[in-house]
Amino acid sequence: MLENGAASESPASEKQSAVLGERGWSMLLCLVCLIILFHGPGSTALFEPDEGRNAEKAREILLLGDWVTPHQNFLPTLDKPIFFYWLVALSFKIFGFAEWSARLPSLLSAVGCLFLVYRFARTQWGTWEALWSCLVLVTSIEFVILSRIVIFDMTLTLFITWALMSFYAAQQSIHSKSSNLHWLSMYAAMGAATLVKGLLGVVVPGMVIFFYVVLSRKWSLLRQTRIIPGAVVYLVIVAPWYLWVEMRNPGYLRYFIWEEHFVRFLTPYFGRTKSWYYFFTVVGVGFLPWSVILPVTMRSLWKRLAHDVNRFLVLWVIVPFVFFSLSHSKLPHYILPIFPALALLTGRALGIEHYDSTDKLRWRFFIPSIFPVAFVVYLLIGAGWPNGLPVEIRPAVIQKVAVIGLYAAIFFLIFAVFVFGNMKNLWKDHGVPLLCTSVSLALFLVLLGQIIAATSFHRVSKSLARELASVIDPQDRIVFYDTYIEGIPFYLRINRPIWLVQSAEKGAVMGSYYPGERRPVARARYGRVFFTSEEFAKQWKKNDMPLRVLVKEKNLSRFSADMGVTPKSVIKMDKYVLVSNR
Repeated sequence: MLENGAASESPASEKQSAVLGERGWSMLLCLVCLIILFHGPGSTALFEPDEGRNAEKAREILLLGDWVTPHQNFLPTLDKPIFFYWLVALSFKIFGFAEWSARLPSLLSAVGCLFLVYRFARTQWGTWEALWSCLVLVTSIEFVILSRIVIFDMTLTLFITWALMSFYAAQQSIHSKSSNLHWLSMYAAMGAATLVKGLLGVVVPGMVIFFYVVLSRKWSLLRQTRIIPGAVVYLVIVAPWYLWVEMRNPGYLRYFIWEEHFVRFLTPYFGRTKSWYYFFTVVGVGFLPWSVILPVTMRSLWKRLAHDVNRFLVLWVIVPFVFFSLSHSKLPHYILPIFPALALLTGRALGIEHYDSTDKLRWRFFIPSIFPVAFVVYLLIGAGWPNGLPVEIRPAVIQKVAVIGLYAAIFFLIFAVFVFGNMKNLWKDHGVPLLCTSVSLALFLVLLGQIIAATSFHRVSKSLARELASVIDPQDRIVFYDTYIEGIPFYLRINRPIWLVQSAEKGAVMGSYYPGERRPVARARYGRVFFTSEEFAKQWKKNDMPLRVLVKEKNLSRFSADMGVTPKSVIKMDKYVLVSNR
């Protein structure tokens, strides 16, 4: 259904869509989205620590044949539910162990988000608003980055988006059968979101719906929500795994619900406290290049805030934003679920403002296209004066300076065509602005991906694993001394635990508080995993097996003191040293 007044506000939208061909423009944008998302997803090494940790947990599902309890380093690690690991494990099962197959669930979740955004905007407003909304979302920096990372939040965002859009469709539907399907779809999506990342999957969409009902005074919705069959659907999806994992790991539910939710939200225990304005910065950077035109979006929205769909989308943005801002634990990806709503509001504003603005005011639509131009100019200047570039990308920029120059020429050509056509008043519809913007931003993101790929294989886990593989034999016992590099087990394809030598008082182990607090044991056939320095010194002195210990170079003297002997150095890698008892 169209938003109240939408048809009368932008009649040209539907007219131009018909003239230029809705299918043609949709296919073009679909191609752009696929290029952005699927360009070289395996060309970069796994980011530490999250990608290495999550990929290894999925690998150990297949290695151990345990689809109930997530394991890392062969230890139960229950800080997150298992559904996302299932998806990655299935991808590994079908396509093999690789960076791109580990990232495939996040990529497909991003595609799902784009599909839902397109369908929602197309239903509420029209074709151009749908196209602009998808373009805004798929070219937002944070959305692109998180779509190409082995992390929960893109999948969580898909199901939260699905739940909220199902809710809005249900309360708009005039047919009871269709309405029932939408309500049940909402509960199913909340259930899937709860399996991805816990109670956030129901709390976040639930808060948005609650405030929407209260502020809209649509009290009749409380009688229409199909709460009993919906609860049944939700519990059928959620309860089996949570009960099963509690039976396998007694005390899990108390730990997960209390510590991973309430303690994380209410206290700084997890060490991720940031300032109250932290997420304003995240949106400002993560929503680039579109955050620079958010004032246009806000002005357009202010004029039409009385429209029901706009109120709903505003609440979708504000409620999770405030909720996570109040939390003591903050990370940039926490607010990814608001990005679909931000993209819809921005896409709607671009659709309206194009026809409401005079020709002289349409310069605002050039701003996103300026971003790639400014970026390549910066890179070309940096190629001449490398000290102006971050040290991580200097070699890649210098090596690819000719390619960057070609991109620069293309960007300048596209931008010149865009500006010239506007000055001559040639662009009466959305087609050319959409084409120029999508092509320039797609090329920019491809270039950015190539630069990241050129530097990523120097990341510690992949390069270290390559070095370690050349000096470690199958019978060697690998040991980490007061450190842990999450991606090493994945890249080495190890089939037994790495021994961990560290203080018994250390809170987080392998990036998780669950093994740090609980000190779980590995399965019987794998033996001990945790050792204090004193306990490991006894193993070292026994000399009954070859021990290969990875230790930071700065900690080598402390390790020698703990062992009572200067160890044999096998190889030095970056800031690490591999030492041996033989």
